[in-house]
Amino acid sequence: MLYRRSYTSSSKKYIQYLRKKGVNIGNGTIFINPRSVQIDITRPELLEIGSNVLIHRGTVLMTHDFASRAFVTRYNEFIPSHSKIKIGNNVWLGEHVTILKGVTIGDNVIIGYGAVVTKSIPSNSVAVGFPAKVISTFDDYFIRRKEQYVNEALEYAQCILNTGREPTIDDFYDDYPCFVDGHNYQEYNYPYYKIFTKEQFEKWKQNHHAVFNGFDDFISYVKQNRNK
Repeated sequence: MLYRRSYTSSSKKYIQYLRKKGVNIGNGTIFINPRSVQIDITRPELLEIGSNVLIHRGTVLMTHDFASRAFVTRYNEFIPSHSKIKIGNNVWLGEHVTILKGVTIGDNVIIGYGAVVTKSIPSNSVAVGFPAKVISTFDDYFIRRKEQYVNEALEYAQCILNTGREPTIDDFYDDYPCFVDGHNYQEYNYPYYKIFTKEQFEKWKQNHHAVFNGFDDFISYVKQNRNK
């Protein structure tokens, strides 16, 4: 028990442990809460995880099942069951996702909360449900999120005002793209490095255009349009 606590104490240590066991894991992959995941390493060579994969709490990856045990009782036969799981690059797994044997997940894929993935998911897609089914392309989902995130930030600000409290910039630590871009990013002490690589951040500064000209402009808009 103490040993498990040690190797699951951080994402880095857990990845080192899995690699030592023989699991193929790319760079930039993160386990949000290693102690809460269940990774089948009975046959580590059957598990391949790509680069820049986010594995959330409650994830289950099973390269085998033991249901064949039921055959022993009825038929006096034991038939083993196992197959490879391959997860591509730039994959995001929501909380409590289960991926079963024989599944390949392509590159640029989002798997929603609580999904049970029983069949392969193609690249550039979004899948949810039990069993998981593709509901959108990756690009279409990106476009929808760009249309929605500003309205969500505005709604949040309205909710804060409705409590009688004045919104602060700290309330919007994830919402800075609404009012921060290349021209004013230095005015805001956000940990951009946690999201972007240096190269990505340079591209973001060049290409991203905030809807509002800073936090004050954002809050002013919220107050002017309050309860409309």
